[in-house]
Amino acid sequence: MSMPLLRIEGHGPVALALRLFLARQGFAAGQVAIDEPIAELPDWLAARSLAMSLGSWQLLSRIAALPPAAVIETVEVSMSGHSGRTRMQARDLRQSALGYVLRYGDLHRALVTALKAAGLAAPTVAEHETAATPLTLVADGDTGPDARTHDFDQTALLAEIAIDGAGHGVAYERFTAEGPLAMLPLPEPARYALVWCARPAQAERRAGLEPEHFNAELQQAFGDALGQLRLDSARHLSPLQRRVRAAGHDPQRIALGNAAQALHPVAGQGLNLGLRDAFVLAQRLGDARAAQRPLLETAAEFERARRGDRGATVTLTDTLARLFTAEPLRALESLALGALDLLPPLRNRLAMNLMFGRRG
Repeated sequence: MSMPLLRIEGHGPVALALRLFLARQGFAAGQVAIDEPIAELPDWLAARSLAMSLGSWQLLSRIAALPPAAVIETVEVSMSGHSGRTRMQARDLRQSALGYVLRYGDLHRALVTALKAAGLAAPTVAEHETAATPLTLVADGDTGPDARTHDFDQTALLAEIAIDGAGHGVAYERFTAEGPLAMLPLPEPARYALVWCARPAQAERRAGLEPEHFNAELQQAFGDALGQLRLDSARHLSPLQRRVRAAGHDPQRIALGNAAQALHPVAGQGLNLGLRDAFVLAQRLGDARAAQRPLLETAAEFERARRGDRGATVTLTDTLARLFTAEPLRALESLALGALDLLPPLRNRLAMNLMFGRRG
């Protein structure tokens, strides 16, 4: 077997999607080595909810038959204890949805199925571990030992919540004094995914509460927009840091997704940014190959092409994670949210950036 042109390191959705995007650019089976997909995911990972923007959904729809997902038609952003809020709605943008919510395991299964159907699951990296392939695409989620790191002093508590009604396609982002609290509709009726960020000790305490006491605290923090809230799953904790890979000069290794930047989950931008990385990288590699240019030239081109979108998204998530927890500013921030709701052009521009990333 001839040596592959490219090697993908990683098992997650960004790595799998990258392989499928590369196939659309003409990289056939045998030309790309990839880590073997995980046969059986841990339960906690398979159950994790993923908020996917409309742009990401459209990209993945080109390469895989996607599983059932909950439609997000409206995103409501507000501050706990204050009246100001803003609502971003798909109809204002003449779109059918702002995004979708599905579980990690379902997406993983859909992408692996698409790989196998296209005959792209081999060769694996293991078969070529001694081969010096010219270009390695790093999508393994590891930003490296020299990553620029910011510790938000927050931990995310993840769980699934049963509600009174159906939810009507609304996703909620509540900013509390401890950190953001998100409620995302799930594919099943009357079920939401909870991402509750707080100081580590507080999150750990809540993870150990009896369900009725947990429900009472959640109800007080979130409010009555979804009626009565009831814990309906195990609770998992995830410490929160922002990590950005240190600038390197190795043209033989290109990092993307969480291997390039791992973000705070506020606004749900991590996976979406990674999928945009994968799509653009596949395009650049395809262009280089079609022009018979060395694939190694793609590294610098890709970094330049992604600098704006990556930088803007990191700045946005960092700012949202920290700014709204500043107690002296919360009243002013509530007013700002209310004002944003009255400025459709500005609100819609923000929504488009969240859906499709920064362009240009």
